[in-house]
Amino acid sequence: MEDAQLYVSANALQRRDALVVLTEFLPQMAWQEEGENILDIGCGSGDVTRNLLMPLLPRVEQVTGVDISQEMVNFASKTFQHNTLAFRQLDIEKTVQPRQTFPDGFSKVFSFYCLHWVKDQPRCLNNIYQLLQPGGEALLVFLAHNPLFSMYQNMSEKIEWNKYMQVFNTITLHTIFTTLTTTTTATNPFSSSPIPSDAIKAVNPFLKRIPTESQDAFLMDCLNELAKLKTQQEDGKTVARYNLMIAHLLRPE
Repeated sequence: MEDAQLYVSANALQRRDALVVLTEFLPQMAWQEEGENILDIGCGSGDVTRNLLMPLLPRVEQVTGVDISQEMVNFASKTFQHNTLAFRQLDIEKTVQPRQTFPDGFSKVFSFYCLHWVKDQPRCLNNIYQLLQPGGEALLVFLAHNPLFSMYQNMSEKIEWNKYMQVFNTITLHTIFTTLTTTTTATNPFSSSPIPSDAIKAVNPFLKRIPTESQDAFLMDCLNELAKLKTQQEDGKTVARYNLMIAHLLRPE
């Protein structure tokens, strides 16, 4: 997931789900009169942060987008500049004492379609807890299940690909937060037949590990494995159903 331009062109599903969730949950959050310091974890190419999240926020002093990929951060900084927006490189899973990087912390933390890639969930959520100011709120949106997970599992069991792949751990919420709302939502992605390879390529965490000369074969094998999962058909189009986890969390005072 290093190709920011490709991700911008192929993240319609992520933008759609983020908009639905923000529309529902932003009115439920408490907002300070003087403005707030906002963090977006896993900002990627920056388009969701700048064009979707920021216009919906009722009161903003500063927004910071962080991502594990320096390439994504560079693209976001160049493409989505704004006087109240900054992008920084940060690995939310592996960082130690994140308040050393952001001493003032944040009153609100958002994350869209990021945390299902994180292996050490307790450490990640502890870092989010540390970054939140007392009384601050987090809204975390990530995949609980997706046909891609089954596809990656099947691919990792193949001799030609298993050395390049890792299996993701099951996501669980840690108990350091007060959970205001945790809900699993079944929904449909934008569908097409066949599933476009760009959509797979844009969010594939293993592709950069594959030798360049084998990447096309790897992507084709991914598409073939998806086809074997017998996804449902609606109106002649392939529809992949997935479960979306939405966690609205509060750091106690």
